[in-house]
Amino acid sequence: MKAKVTSYTTNKRIAMMMEHLSPGKGGRHRQTNSYGKSPNLKLSPREVLAKEIQDVRSIYLRQGLYNKDIRYSLQTLIRMNKLQWKDIFDKENIKS
Repeated sequence: MKAKVTSYTTNKRIAMMMEHLSPGKGGRHRQTNSYGKSPNLKLSPREVLAKEIQDVRSIYLRQGLYNKDIRYSLQTLIRMNKLQWKDIFDKENIKS
């Protein structure tokens, strides 16, 4: 997000904890589409957040683990990002 948002600092980032076995392989974090890849700077932060949420949701669905608690956690993650970065995630302020 640093490349898109000049006021972004890593101490204000919001993250979600996912299983990530170490050392070794496996874990849900490694299954995400963005794991180990550079960010797509053509997308707005809002678009990236939406894609990441959908990706995580699909991982839990595929594993038969998606439930109301996971759904609530993903909704909370979205709300927290919108609160922390009010102008960035407004539909009206999308900047690609």
